[in-house]
Amino acid sequence: MVSGPSLKQQLDQKVQEIKQAVSGLSEEQASKEPAQGEWSAKQVLSHLCGADDALSMYEFKRFLSEDTPPLGITPGQYSDIRKSAPVPELLSKVESDYSAIGNFFAGLNDQQLNRKAHVPFLKETPLGEYPTLGQWAIGVIQFHLNDHIQQLKNLSQ
Repeated sequence: MVSGPSLKQQLDQKVQEIKQAVSGLSEEQASKEPAQGEWSAKQVLSHLCGADDALSMYEFKRFLSEDTPPLGITPGQYSDIRKSAPVPELLSKVESDYSAIGNFFAGLNDQQLNRKAHVPFLKETPLGEYPTLGQWAIGVIQFHLNDHIQQLKNLSQ
């Protein structure tokens, strides 16, 4: 079973990997789309920031405040709201948002981590469409963030 503190530790590690992946990029490099329809590093960072905050803390808190809440997550979205933001500002936003999420995770007990939500787009995945908060957190950390870290590493080469 996963614990809240271990989720925080894993999330903190991913944030460090994100920072390291873009550490050598100039603003020009970070803004360049590698090909038509592919995201630039800045677009990836903007996506990780979300429209308001990272993966919307609101969505995570809904696991606790509602019974099996339907999560309105749409894969592949990013917000243009930070289009002109410099890389250090985007990284700072990623770091502060994910720090808040990590602190949220750290305070969760087993009962809270076992609460479920309804995420229809996960129906055909190993998580299924009714993941627990713990499963959702692991999915975000081990799959979503890993995918984007690899994407950022590829963009920085």
